Amino acid sequence: MSTAVERLAARMADLDRAGRHRAARQPTLGEIALEQSAAAPDREVIRQGDTCLTRAQMVDKALRLAGGLDRLGLTPGAAIAFQLPNWWEATVINLCAALTGYRIVPLLPIYRKAELTAILPTCGVEAIFIPPEGKVDYPGLIASLDAPPDHVVTVRGEGPLTFDALLNGPPSTPRLPDSRDAKLIIFTSGSTGAPKGVIHTHDSLDAVVREAGHFWTLGEEDVLYVPSPIGHIGGSIYAFEFPWITGCRTVLEDQWDPERALSRINTEGVTFMAGATPFLDGLLAAGRANDTAMPSLRRFICGGASVPTALVRDALEAWPDTVVSRAYGSTEIPLACPGIRDRTAAEAHTDTDGELAVEHRLDDGEILLRGPQMFPGYLDPAHDTGAFTEDGFFRMGDLGRIVDDRFVVITGRKKDIIIRKGENISPLEIENALLTHPDIDAVAVVGAPDPERGEMVVAFFAGRARFGFDDMTRHLTEAGLARQKFPERLERVNALPMNAVGKVQKPDLRHRATELVAGGDARR
Repeated sequence: MSTAVERLAARMADLDRAGRHRAARQPTLGEIALEQSAAAPDREVIRQGDTCLTRAQMVDKALRLAGGLDRLGLTPGAAIAFQLPNWWEATVINLCAALTGYRIVPLLPIYRKAELTAILPTCGVEAIFIPPEGKVDYPGLIASLDAPPDHVVTVRGEGPLTFDALLNGPPSTPRLPDSRDAKLIIFTSGSTGAPKGVIHTHDSLDAVVREAGHFWTLGEEDVLYVPSPIGHIGGSIYAFEFPWITGCRTVLEDQWDPERALSRINTEGVTFMAGATPFLDGLLAAGRANDTAMPSLRRFICGGASVPTALVRDALEAWPDTVVSRAYGSTEIPLACPGIRDRTAAEAHTDTDGELAVEHRLDDGEILLRGPQMFPGYLDPAHDTGAFTEDGFFRMGDLGRIVDDRFVVITGRKKDIIIRKGENISPLEIENALLTHPDIDAVAVVGAPDPERGEMVVAFFAGRARFGFDDMTRHLTEAGLARQKFPERLERVNALPMNAVGKVQKPDLRHRATELVAGGDARR
């Protein structure tokens, strides 16, 4: 057993002793898949492009993949990562882990050397699945790491080790894990700038899906359209967990295009979709341009970034058969607000972030949540400090108020993060990278409201005037940051605003950034 496996086992034992497991024990995803594939082997589970997989096919491929990993020498508890688009192969990797006790580490395709260097060794990843070289040289990226995983598996391409080759052998036998064991480790950046590994168990993920599925009344007649990235907590749950636990069918989309999405929704009879603001805005425009209200779509939830009230109202008006609402949650407690139950309530509460589906209370305006969907803890025990109350509520870091005892309105954030196109961005991470440039003396990064992105990243710096936007782009590229994190606007100031104890006054900068962005002339 590897050191990383032993560390995680010890961490889970500590969390168990601390009573952090809120979810009741349930059948694991692996158990459910085996039962369902035996009962209805030919029922379709997932569709991506021209590929459709039935329950029996999914289980067969997952066990064959497990056999291939076994032959590489991996043992139960090992961490396997994937940095893939929304491809069907990722759903097989997830099911393989659920059936045989591996743990998955989903990675966003935008991650580069800086993120991978922080994440992969921390989890002790032993195998990683990547696309072949294309617009991004993923094989070269992994090879450039100081400590790459032992096994690099190319999906849909050539290489020393390929996904197809791992499937080309005898299958493993199921070895179902305990439902309280860790199933998924997924990383999010908060206000500290350090990536935090969020642990979810089989039980906590099961609770997320069952609670939300009941809220949405999802069943075997439903079809989920999933363009949200599977490297994100939302996309991964929709693609991996929902079709097995609720019985629905999932349609994966690996490249977002509103016109194509519109066609798929109407052709496939899609009943449910979730996505950040750009997804809703784009789909609404495509529907209007093609004069269709997508009659099959009965629910759209929008979250992960600032969602304008006017956009929700426009969608409700344009789609008379659809419940459109905001949703609210985090990597730690996904779908804490799964939306709003019906159209009447949705129309009356367009300015809220949805109905709370977990225990909740406010502490000096900060939202505290607790429920079976809650993660048991972070991979690094140090990150738990200050994250929970003594009675087990998680501090969301968001400020808000409760309307009519069940709807939440987010009014601000205590955590200093920027949410750009549904992804959390740590200003401190960008600031630390920029401060390594000799032309920068001081820097502060803030977010400004932007209708396209949710928030735009704006950097203010004090330093030499010769440092410009192109210099910043080159420097951050060399630092290995994902382009998602690059500021869209760079502003030079004589000095950053400070308070009496030398702390940068970011509220002042946010106000200035908002005015600058509203005035236009941003670098995009």
